[in-house]
Amino acid sequence: MRVFSLVVLGLVAYIIAVLVLFPAAPVIDRVRPQLGAVALEGVSGKLYKGQIDTVRSTDDLLPLEFQNVGWALAPKALLTGGAGASFSFDGYGGSGQGLATRSWNGDVSISDFDFNAQAKALEPLLPVPIASFSGELVGNIDKITLVDNLLTEARATLTWNDAELETPIPTSLGTVDVDIKPEGEESHLITLKASGGDVAMDGSVTLGLNGDFTANVLFTPAPSAPQAVVNGLRQMGPSDSSGRVRFQRKGNVNRLM
Repeated sequence: MRVFSLVVLGLVAYIIAVLVLFPAAPVIDRVRPQLGAVALEGVSGKLYKGQIDTVRSTDDLLPLEFQNVGWALAPKALLTGGAGASFSFDGYGGSGQGLATRSWNGDVSISDFDFNAQAKALEPLLPVPIASFSGELVGNIDKITLVDNLLTEARATLTWNDAELETPIPTSLGTVDVDIKPEGEESHLITLKASGGDVAMDGSVTLGLNGDFTANVLFTPAPSAPQAVVNGLRQMGPSDSSGRVRFQRKGNVNRLM
């Protein structure tokens, strides 16, 4: 029994030494072929803790790019039946940090993820350049779960401060709050609210895991709203005596892309 204990202790010590002392770059080079449409530039540090100068997607559909991407292994994730690492990054005029874990069955989750970004810097990610924006986005993702690389659960909040639609019709939206939470097993409820600008917004969108959505959002122009904004609302649907317009749509987001 004493010999077995010494063997286990030596194995644990070896694993810890590899994680702490072994450089990360050779490992990254080995797994590059499995990364698909992801390019990594400037890898430094150890397996336990390191940094990548630039991480970018080479997929034209969603050309994401982040700088100063750091990671540090999270030993506590082993207690929940998986492996994990805390991460941080800079990008899109802001930064973010959170925790990513992967269970032994392959499920991936992201939690405690806080980030901020500039709306203007996110414009290149739009599939079609139909509008321009300004303001700051601040968000928190309590949890996102991926099973077989498909989103199954999301709990998040997002605030768009000093929200401004610059084109095609200049419109101040004030502060926009977005709340996302599961509704049953096959869909999520996205609650939308905006106040303090030319247009108030209050409503929700139900989004299924298959992409089906149902939107029901009420837009109310402020008394001081420019006439161009009021006219723009009327193009979305019939308005009542107060100029309010209720936007109601059903469809599938995959067909909108």
